[in-house]
Amino acid sequence: MPRTLKLALCALVLLGLVDGSVAWFAAQKSLTLTVDGQAREVSTYADTVGEVLEEEGLQTQSHDVVLPAPEAAVGDGDTVVVNRARPLQLTVDGVSREVYVTALSVDEALDQLGYRAEDMVLSASRSERLPLDGMALSITTPKDVTLVVDGGTRVVTTTAPTASDLLAEQGVVLGPDDRLSLLATQPLLNAMRLQVYRVQVVEEVVTTAVDFQTVETDDPNAFEGTETVTQEGVEGEQATTFRVTYVDGVQSTREQLNTAVTRPAVDELVSIGTKERPAPAASSGNAPSADGLNWAALAQCESGGRANAVSSTGKYHGLYQFSVGTWQSVGGSGLPSQASPAEQTMRAQMLYARSGAGQWPHCGPRLFS
Repeated sequence: MPRTLKLALCALVLLGLVDGSVAWFAAQKSLTLTVDGQAREVSTYADTVGEVLEEEGLQTQSHDVVLPAPEAAVGDGDTVVVNRARPLQLTVDGVSREVYVTALSVDEALDQLGYRAEDMVLSASRSERLPLDGMALSITTPKDVTLVVDGGTRVVTTTAPTASDLLAEQGVVLGPDDRLSLLATQPLLNAMRLQVYRVQVVEEVVTTAVDFQTVETDDPNAFEGTETVTQEGVEGEQATTFRVTYVDGVQSTREQLNTAVTRPAVDELVSIGTKERPAPAASSGNAPSADGLNWAALAQCESGGRANAVSSTGKYHGLYQFSVGTWQSVGGSGLPSQASPAEQTMRAQMLYARSGAGQWPHCGPRLFS
């Protein structure tokens, strides 16, 4: 091959190499890549944002923010921004959820989420950095809660997270049996009502009487219709213990625990006459005669001779211890104990004429003394 031809061919090859090098260098781009706020310059031959990120070993997730979009073309001098999302386990006033933020600090995250109040209580410092793998953050916002305790009602503004925290904040001390209208661990919400029920459980002892029994014994030496108390009956006493629950001073429940006799009753012993009574002297009529009987002795036995006497039960009245019904049956009005002694004796004689001495089973025999 002639030397001139060889030189011409070499020149053509060199020219092609130079043109290729120029084209290769011309295709290279210089970009600004900003990742989580940190910017750096990169050189690339990539045609799209996605290719740039791949060259840089950046794998984005669905919650990450990439500007421009991964499929956008890039040119020399462009800027690519990548803000990687961080998972945040967010609890606001006791309610939890997972959110994603591209913020780099707690303060920026609060701003992104719209929590901008300055008086919130946070579980982390506002200046704390958010790690890429996320963190847990609790927020307690101010809320108005109606507090009812010890007879008073007031509205308090608080950032206490739970009912028990609010009580501690307000200096309310619970007794061992006190109850709340909310669970102690229940998260507080705005406009909630928290009521403290003061509960007192006590044991109360109630004393009541125990009736005595009457024991009757036949007495063959006493006339029929006569009764003599040989031993006075005495009421006993028993104590009943109750467990009583008071809620805010008002009795709520009452439970009987036990009953015990603290003083036994004493039986009343009565002697009953069984001896046949002699026939009474004949009188002008069919009814027994009241004349010649010892009415003073009967009155002394029945009432101690007191015209205004009233029995302990309130049932029997006057000299002869009339019941109101018997008094009215012989024409009396009002209470026997309010009538004159003469009227009481007159109506006692009327009763004797109608029914005999058996109307006074204990003291009737005194009429014949």
